[in-house]
Amino acid sequence: MVRLAERLVADGVDVILDKWNLKAGQDKHTFMESMVQSPDISKVLIICDKIYAEKANSKIGGVGTETQIISPEIYDNIAQEKFIPIVAERDENGKEYLPTFLKGRIYFDLTSGSFEPEYDKLLRNIFGRPSYSKPQIGKAPSYLFEDKVSTYKTNSIIKSFDTQIEKNPKRVNSISKDFFDEYYESLKTFQVADKSRNYNEYCKLILDSLHQYDNLKNDYISYLNKLSRADEEFDTNILINFLEKLHKLKYPLDDVSSYSSDEFIIFRIITHELFVYTIAILLKNENFQIVEDLLYSTYFFNSKWETKHGAKFNEFYSYVDYLDNYYNTTYSKQYMSVMAEIIISRISEGITKEDYVRADVMLSYIGQLNSIDWFPITYIYSKEHNIDLIYKLVSRRHFDRVKGLFNVSTAEELAVKLSELKLKKNGRNDFTYYGLARRLAPIYDAIDIEKLGTSR
Repeated sequence: MVRLAERLVADGVDVILDKWNLKAGQDKHTFMESMVQSPDISKVLIICDKIYAEKANSKIGGVGTETQIISPEIYDNIAQEKFIPIVAERDENGKEYLPTFLKGRIYFDLTSGSFEPEYDKLLRNIFGRPSYSKPQIGKAPSYLFEDKVSTYKTNSIIKSFDTQIEKNPKRVNSISKDFFDEYYESLKTFQVADKSRNYNEYCKLILDSLHQYDNLKNDYISYLNKLSRADEEFDTNILINFLEKLHKLKYPLDDVSSYSSDEFIIFRIITHELFVYTIAILLKNENFQIVEDLLYSTYFFNSKWETKHGAKFNEFYSYVDYLDNYYNTTYSKQYMSVMAEIIISRISEGITKEDYVRADVMLSYIGQLNSIDWFPITYIYSKEHNIDLIYKLVSRRHFDRVKGLFNVSTAEELAVKLSELKLKKNGRNDFTYYGLARRLAPIYDAIDIEKLGTSR
């Protein structure tokens, strides 16, 4: 007992022990009661060996008196963790010696075979620094409180994704194909084809349908976040095939003889923002290889109404101004871009406004280098266009990680492309809203060309 007390004192615990603190002439019963009842005593260690257990059970001597003092406190006091049983001895069968009134209570085993690890636990208990602490209560999943919980099959695929991949990692492609097929089929239900209504009513139908679509859009963001963070190899062709199918939604799927392009406005908006969301999520999760595949793949569009072979990523670009008059009138404001406002005001969980704008600007920058038109309509929603993917190109290590995004192999090759683009533009800027003083710098002005890949 004394050795344990000495060890505790050496480790910063103020120990009160009868051999140290009980003086001649003092009442030992009063001393015991004070240890139990004093608010200044945070823990009472009850050292249990064979002799203590026998005397406590038989209520013999000082131990018996101590037991009578402690027992009511243990049984009646809410703060029962004040009394800590310490097992100091076991019988020949390995059974711990504990008095009856302490049976069933959690104890620390300081018998020789387990002294050090149990002593560490005891010390942590005294100082309130347990090895395992209850984590801070987090935020309940937002979908639990949504007025309209997603009932699409895509949602159930998302919820089972982690379990499925853990059991069989090679299933990532078959699961992804199922997800994107289901997503495409669900998208079809959002067509707003009732063009017979007047302009204002039709615009309201489109906007209402876009907001109803947001639950499904959230499924896409959630799944792509999971997919792009998964360690398993993903076949990008599955995603490319899905994007090619999206293009069909801009035209009638039924066998009709004629149509109005205004009937498919909602899908022009959805296709545009889904492609930017795709790039934004992949860039955020630093899955640069898939981004590279999407930026430089050749797309094939086949339908009754349009066939295109050899298309580039700008085919997913759509600028819709049909809603401008209705939106500006409804909100009594002249927006620089109503479509950009609609997209940003509905930004999905799992991604930030800055993530989306960065992807939009990056698509413009990549387009500039490859003679592909992409005007970043949302750039006005970010105060800072100093994109890390661009300004970090001075680092060789960073350059080597992202060079595929620019379709080059060396820093020198990118420097040549930037210089040629700058000479070709000769001061002209095609990347700023007309009449807006806030300018989006072209890619050749966003980086010091001479410093490309020159530092570690």
